[in-house]
This record gives sequence, C-alpha cells and structure tokens, in this order.
Amino acid sequence: MARTSLSYARLLLYALLVGILGGLVSTAFYQVLKVGFALLWDTAPNLVSIRTWEHLYPYIPLITATGGLLVGLSVKCFGATGGLTDAVTELHRDGKLSYRYIPGTAVASWLSLLFGSSAGPESPIIDINGGLGSWLATRLQVSAAVGRILTLCGMAAGMGVFFNTPLGAALFVLEVPHRRSLEFYEAIIPALISAFCGFTLFRVITGTTIGSIYRFPPYDALRPQDIGTSIALGIIGAAVGVLFILIHQFLGRWITPYQRHPLILVVVVGGLIGLIALLYPITLFYGEQQIEQILQMGTRYSAQILLSAAFFKIVALSLCLHGGFRGGVVFPLLFVGSCVGMAIHQVFPAIPVSVALVDTMAAVTVAVTKTPLSLAVILSVISHTAMLPLITTATLTSYLCTLPIAWIASQQSRSDAPLSDP
Repeated sequence: MARTSLSYARLLLYALLVGILGGLVSTAFYQVLKVGFALLWDTAPNLVSIRTWEHLYPYIPLITATGGLLVGLSVKCFGATGGLTDAVTELHRDGKLSYRYIPGTAVASWLSLLFGSSAGPESPIIDINGGLGSWLATRLQVSAAVGRILTLCGMAAGMGVFFNTPLGAALFVLEVPHRRSLEFYEAIIPALISAFCGFTLFRVITGTTIGSIYRFPPYDALRPQDIGTSIALGIIGAAVGVLFILIHQFLGRWITPYQRHPLILVVVVGGLIGLIALLYPITLFYGEQQIEQILQMGTRYSAQILLSAAFFKIVALSLCLHGGFRGGVVFPLLFVGSCVGMAIHQVFPAIPVSVALVDTMAAVTVAVTKTPLSLAVILSVISHTAMLPLITTATLTSYLCTLPIAWIASQQSRSDAPLSDP
C-alpha cells in the first residue's frame, strides 16, 4: 500500500539512495563500454594484423552491419525500451518508467554505442536509471507523486555521469518532459542530490578529474558585438535543428514499411552508417570524442566539408534512431553544431571560434530537445569558457524560434498539482 505522506527529509534520503544506485550502474555501463571499445577497435584488429585506422576503414560497413545484427538479436531475445519519446509518455501517464526491460536496454544500447551508432548514450541511460528509480519507488511503496520524483532522480543520476555537471544533468531531466521548460519543480533538489551522487561516484571510481571535457580556445572578455552574433548563431542553430527534424520525419516515412522486419532493417541500417563513415569517417560513433577532433583539426577542413559532415551525421543519426539502434540525440547534435560552428568561423574569421562553436552546438540541440536552461549550463561547463551569457542568448533564441516545432512528440505540460509539503 502506497504511503500517502512522506517527510521531505526522507524524500531527500531516498533521492540519495537513488543517486548512489544510478551512479554505480552508470559508471559500470561507462567502464564496460570503454573496455568494449578497446577490445573491438584496438585489440581485435591487431589480432588479424590490421594495425592502423587507414587499413581498418574498408571493413567499417561490415563491422557496423554486424553490430546491427547483434543489436537486433539482443532486442529480440531480451527486449528493450522504446527510447526518449516513450519514456516521456510513461512519465506523464504513469509517473514512472517500466523496469522490466532494463537488462535488455543496457545490452542493446551498449552494443549500439560499441559498434559505431550515431545515436548517443543519454536516452538509454534515462531509460535504465529512470527505471531503477521507479523500481525503488515501487519497493518503498511511496505515492505516485513521490515515485515520479524518484524516477526523475534516477534519470538525473545517470546524466550526472555523462554530462559532467550535476546542475545541468538535473535541469535536463526536468526540462525534457515539457516543451515549456521545467515544470516538475518540486523535484529540483532531490534530482540535484541524485545527480551529484552520480557525478561524484563516477569520478571517485574512475579517477576522472573534474573539469572541462573539451579544450576550447579561451574567451575571457565579453564583447558587446558578440551578443548580436549569438542571436544570429541561435537562429542558424535553430534552422539546423529544424533540418534534423525534417530529415528525421522524411526518413521515418521511408523506413516505416520496413519496420515489420526489424532484424533485417537494423542490419541494413548498420551497413548504411558504415558506408557513410567511409565517406566521412568522423561521423562514426556518437560524437563525444569527435567534437574534440573538430576543435583541434577543424580549421584544416573547408566549410563545405564541415557542413557535409554535419549533414551526413544527421542522416546517420536519423537512420540509427529509426532503424533499431538504441540511443539519443544530445551528443550527436552537439557534434553537428560543432561542425556548423567551425564552418561559420571559417567563413567569418572575426567570430571567435569558441563563440561560433559553443553557441551553435547549444542552439542546434535546444531546437530539438527544448531544454534551454540545462544546455546553457552543460555547454558552459564542458567548454570551460566564460560564455554563459552568450550561450544563454543562443539557447533562448533557438528555443523561441522553434517553440511551435516538436521532435519529442510526447512533451506536454504537467496535468497535476505540484507535490505539497507534508
């Protein structure tokens, strides 16, 4: 029987427990993925005398198609959740996520990421850790309102591992269910506690230092003209985000008839993303490491090549999402934004490279996810720049420009009253 009331102190204690559980699970997922990358992409090629990436690339379509087969088999055998749209639907409808398919989702998403899928880790981590929060809420027999908070806490714990900022992680999971930003505001402090636990456990266990993920050129003095530039970059990023939505919808209509044969479809899609990687190798994988390549080597490429890489990354991401690979859009869209931002810097060198990249990365992603607060925080932390006002300008511009356009169709306003104090 569910408890009708719960003290705030006990709620925060439960949030701490969810954070510890989610942090451990997400850290384990990350570590196993890291080992898998080393075995598949370094050790295995060396065993067959393929010692350089140049010699490995001709085999990429075969590897990604094999990955598609393994993903399809894992989903068929163990089942898996449907992704971010379904998670948001469940959260609004039931106040919790299904935890029946947590093992299957973990295996399918791990295989997807390992074999070069363009879809990122945040959606599976939300499914897995949100499911864990819901499972704990069921075991504790709390009310539906508290259960929803613990589900959000689980999501935040996982995002704290991958987003490098507890505040940004908590804001993201609270924003993403709604098109009008954060509405489950009673979950802010519990979610922040859980995100902090996940963030801290990951760094203690792995020994990862706290700091920026990427090495952006320094930007120390805010210039007034850069505010106008950020508005323009927000509009450009919004347009790129809308382009992703349109391509995603177009490919969805094209692929839907073939979803009756999911195993064949995921193998074919695996081969297609491998062929795209032959043309643009940087589109392989979900984009986290590849953003650093754009930062360090992007000036060597023409604007045309950078824009082409961004376009084909969008195509590869859409194919993966429709074709059966498990994953999300945040890191891939950040990569797309980095390519477009570097291209803008190539054409307009007067725009500082950090401004061009970070603003466009934020604007592209916000246009799709409708999470302007969290993206401003996340981008300011992972870039380690003093551009929070400019990033906020770009995210707000993109958000306002694309407010009528939805990619996550299940985003909606809350239908209940906030949880009151006991």
